[in-house]
Amino acid sequence: MNLKSTLSKGLPVPLGVTRLINGINFAVSIPNEEECILKLFHKETGEMAVSFLLTSEYKTGNVFSCILSESMVKKNQKLIYLFEKPYEYTYGYEVNGRELADPYAKLIYGREIYGEGTLSGKHKLRGGLLPKEYLWKEDKPLYIPYSQLIIYKLHLRGFTKHPSSKVQNPGTFQGVTEKIPYFKQLGINSIQFMPIYEFNENIRFKGIGEQGTKVNYWGYSEDNFYFAPKASYAANPVQADTECKTMIKKLHEEKIEVIMEMYFPYGTNHILILDCLKYWVMEYHIDGFCLMGERVPGTTIAMEPILGRTKLFAAGWDKEQVYSRGFVPSFKNLAEYNDGYSVDIKGFLRGDESKISSFASRFKYNPDKWGAINYITNHDGFTLMDLYSYDVKHNEANGEHNRDGLEYNYSWNCGREGKTKDKKVLSLRRKQIRNAFTVLLLSQGTPLILAGDEFGNSQWGNNNPYCQDNEISWLNWDDIDTNKDIFEFVKFLISIRQCHPILHMDYPLKSMDYISSGYPDLSYHGIKAWYPDYSFYSRMLGIMLAGQYAKVSPAENDVNLYIACNMHWEEHVFDLPGLPKNMKWYVLFDTAEEKGTVSSLSADKKTVDKEPEEKELVLSNSQKECKVKERSIVVLIGK
Repeated sequence: MNLKSTLSKGLPVPLGVTRLINGINFAVSIPNEEECILKLFHKETGEMAVSFLLTSEYKTGNVFSCILSESMVKKNQKLIYLFEKPYEYTYGYEVNGRELADPYAKLIYGREIYGEGTLSGKHKLRGGLLPKEYLWKEDKPLYIPYSQLIIYKLHLRGFTKHPSSKVQNPGTFQGVTEKIPYFKQLGINSIQFMPIYEFNENIRFKGIGEQGTKVNYWGYSEDNFYFAPKASYAANPVQADTECKTMIKKLHEEKIEVIMEMYFPYGTNHILILDCLKYWVMEYHIDGFCLMGERVPGTTIAMEPILGRTKLFAAGWDKEQVYSRGFVPSFKNLAEYNDGYSVDIKGFLRGDESKISSFASRFKYNPDKWGAINYITNHDGFTLMDLYSYDVKHNEANGEHNRDGLEYNYSWNCGREGKTKDKKVLSLRRKQIRNAFTVLLLSQGTPLILAGDEFGNSQWGNNNPYCQDNEISWLNWDDIDTNKDIFEFVKFLISIRQCHPILHMDYPLKSMDYISSGYPDLSYHGIKAWYPDYSFYSRMLGIMLAGQYAKVSPAENDVNLYIACNMHWEEHVFDLPGLPKNMKWYVLFDTAEEKGTVSSLSADKKTVDKEPEEKELVLSNSQKECKVKERSIVVLIGK
């Protein structure tokens, strides 16, 4: 049947499939060809419904485009439901006998079952057609300032895939939605997802004397469809778009932002990158992106007007180009995202030499024009529990003879490699975890927590589980009960950060007394007050934050905080800076205390600010000294 009468020349932009008032617009870029064939298929059977030959008359530049008229399509029995039931159809293009999937497809079919995608028969990769507009109602991006953000990075599948997650739809968008009460309990307000767009999880490899396929669990692939949510991450893959949008909408309802990791391998078309980011913002209300890959056009992305209020994380920005001629953004949307903080903090916490100066610098870093994303652990490396349980990586399960992954992790097993029943070693590991979370959540800048670190998740020493779609990478939620002390401590620290604005300022601290209060906003100290020791062998640093520089309410200043860090293996006594009259130092918490560290300190703001719950500093020379045990941090509050 000749259906050419149902076609008219279409709009060359936007690329992909777009629903119009009276039709559907198809647009695809195919250089160096004078014709192609648009094919529509019945999804369930894989049978072709109709095909259309697109000749040069349908071409603008390198773009073939056509409009399928709704009135004409409904006269054809094979396409009668195209507009009412678009999920029942797929589409693709044929060029010189080869079938091509649309790189701008908003849905992709052929990979509905995770790890079992095939390229034969009805399961060939084909585009899907979106239904009518999703009902977002009042939803929109949240625009939470970096100073108030606490990011939680997770792998969507691995977050709830383990049976212990006890969700109805493990490893899916709906599974994450079911865990929203957990996010609220923990206190985070932003989730950074590893890739949730359609990537190829089946990768071919050539190992040492062997070859085959592996699962690309992380999702950093060179075979991607950036406009489509991953179908196998949906409970009903046919409606991956709706499930993804519903997850985002429900997270927004609880004031939780959504950040997407976008991996663009070398050679990715820059126009596609921009189109993709804008699409997710406009169609999915995404709050931000973490841009990954070589030669991502950061400056172009940063200067795109539609992305002007979208958070953009990257390892480096050409700030002179982005902020030329003295431009200061009214909304700070760019942020630095790199390993520098992680490397320096891990070295400091381990007690390495010559780390005090870099620690002090990392602690206060908080630029005025862009954000700073701080993390100690990330997907590529040890989890926090493994950071203090293993000296060396144990990646044998990856099948590469332990030759893959980072060679140097700044880790320390605390005296025994891996699992142990040695109580002293286990106690030291927990203290190191408390130290790490204390530094991360009390630093200026924006903290990022790797999912599972807050309850002691372990990957059994594997620092590169890129191919482990199993219990090595899946979070075991039973660990919350096993490591409840860690979980409660992290909740407490998050509440402390939220309650005290001096810990998360909108602008950089100057280490100056610019309001004539008698105290600089930030000051560093050694074991002798006002005299920091940055020498090669020093492992101690005191940090005082003056509450006069931050407001908890229009009429009330924040409190003074003093953070005494001792990463030496011996106990030390810190001289304390004096406080104004009628004020005293109180111990807010001490990471050396295994029990009761936070048992009397609720995560509720009223309890945190309630004086009787804090311990008055009592020493032989009270209010002038603070004893800090080996490898410990004591945080004091001056009121």
